Amino acid sequence: MAVTITQSPNIPFDQAYGPNAVTLTGIPVDPVTGVITADKYVLRIYRSGTLIADLRQSPNGQALAIFDIQNTLQNFVSPSPNDIEQTGLFGTDLQNSLNESTPYGFSYGYEVNGVVTIEGTTTESFLDFGGTKPYYAVPYSAAAYIPILYTNVGCTAILKKGDVFTNLPTFRLGSEITDGKPPWLTGTTRVYEHYVTIDDMTTLSYYNGVGGTGPNLATGIEAFTFWQYNNVTEPATLVSVDTIYNNQGNGGGPNSSTGQGTTITYPYKAITVGSGPYNLTDFDAGVTTHYYVATNAWTPGTCVGTTQYLTDDSMHDVHRFNIIDPKCNDFPDYQFSWLNSYGFRDYYSFSKRKDRSVAINRNTYLREPANYNGTSYDVNVYDRGTTVYSQALVEKFAAFTDYISDADAKYLEGLFISADVKVRFNDAEGVLQHQFVPVSLLSTTYTEKTYRKDRLFQYNIEFKIAHNIKSQRG
Repeated sequence: MAVTITQSPNIPFDQAYGPNAVTLTGIPVDPVTGVITADKYVLRIYRSGTLIADLRQSPNGQALAIFDIQNTLQNFVSPSPNDIEQTGLFGTDLQNSLNESTPYGFSYGYEVNGVVTIEGTTTESFLDFGGTKPYYAVPYSAAAYIPILYTNVGCTAILKKGDVFTNLPTFRLGSEITDGKPPWLTGTTRVYEHYVTIDDMTTLSYYNGVGGTGPNLATGIEAFTFWQYNNVTEPATLVSVDTIYNNQGNGGGPNSSTGQGTTITYPYKAITVGSGPYNLTDFDAGVTTHYYVATNAWTPGTCVGTTQYLTDDSMHDVHRFNIIDPKCNDFPDYQFSWLNSYGFRDYYSFSKRKDRSVAINRNTYLREPANYNGTSYDVNVYDRGTTVYSQALVEKFAAFTDYISDADAKYLEGLFISADVKVRFNDAEGVLQHQFVPVSLLSTTYTEKTYRKDRLFQYNIEFKIAHNIKSQRG
């Protein structure tokens, strides 16, 4: 009996921050006595053909070995690129998941007196994102994020839409929206709503893969479409429909042109699109009052009668962005970007009171005012005694939300517990107005608030800039 894997992380993907169990069985035993003749099980983990871990474990009481490889995988996932919020601003409309995911595979066997025998290998078909999951999520279920396609009279049709990698909690159904929407947005399609100003910068991240039995070339997200509307008067008018194709030229992939149907591998297992008003090259400022972001699958051109080769319906839940004007009596927005539970980015703007302070820690020494190397004792009234040798200047801020709902309060828990937070200061000048600055949260406790126990309530957050202010020596 050879060593085999009886339990492994989920395919097509799992999350790195949580149990990633691998169980081996089949260690050699003496056929007569039934005594185990090997010392340890051996599990080797490979990434892009390179050995990244060599794990060995004695068999347990059931003659098995159970490994949790999450610590190994966590070394190979990281937060999104520092400039992810800039997606769409400089000609690159999309981002792959080079940072946020890692592929891997196994070889496995046993060890006797330090000599390893490998009895099996896998392909590098396993993949983890840098997300989190509960301790009990074994096996992890990825089904909610994978669109299910089928073939309908030669056309690509969508049986089930995939979730988007965001912790936004609430949605409306397509049938409940009446103020301007695409003709295909009906029935039970879930629509998640964002309220943004024209200066806001956001991204949305999607799993790039499909299930079901759609046409062969419909392997993943073929394109993203943005449906812009103006609802100042009724009925709302369609302003434009803009398409970004998911190909390598636009920063996505793996296709290099439309309809290639390239097999989707790392680093294209997730695709991020710039989705905020300031990210969109074709955003019609002053005209568009709201817009929708949809994903499209490839479909035969003869099916739709056009050369776009795209499904009308969205492969994933639809996200709607409502353009709002800042209130004249409000403070400038502080827009937060944080690492969410899927390993991608979420956003929220704090629009009420802002406080700024500078914490100063000075190192001083006493300098003698007279020059004892001179020709006489001579002191001027302006000669310094106590002198600052160095000082640390920490820039601190506090920001407050408007009165918020229970759903928003739950959503903001992700911000308070995130290890990677950035802020865009809407009152910054020049180019800094559209840059996200890394910050460290000073708020060390999150207390859940609800309307039932707190009635009208706000949240406040305290943070400091991740880089201290520089000061010249005194």
